[in-house]
Amino acid sequence: MYNNLNQKLSELQSGNYLIKVKSIGDRRPNKYYSKEYFVTIKYQVTDLNNPKRKFGVIVPMMGAKPIELNVDRELLPTNFFVWESFDDKLFDRLSKTQKSINEEGYYPKDRDTGRVVA
Repeated sequence: MYNNLNQKLSELQSGNYLIKVKSIGDRRPNKYYSKEYFVTIKYQVTDLNNPKRKFGVIVPMMGAKPIELNVDRELLPTNFFVWESFDDKLFDRLSKTQKSINEEGYYPKDRDTGRVVA
């Protein structure tokens, strides 16, 4: 079940860090709003260059910060709506998370000159 989702995430090729879905829980209905439900999704962030590493470094604009690798994390927010496609919305949230992890150290470059834009 997760293989298709993990394959689509690896095809994004957004950087060195890859998200792998480990488990998807059962749907739990919201007792206050009938069109909303909750699902617990567990994932791990791994390094493609060295899958056994325990720690990595993300370099955002204000300086380097460490990230724990190969540790179970929970995708937040956990709510989904009845009118949305669950698979599409889950892939959208996971791909945004993966891109933010990989691109926090990205500095935009000018298309013409290739120099970093301040």
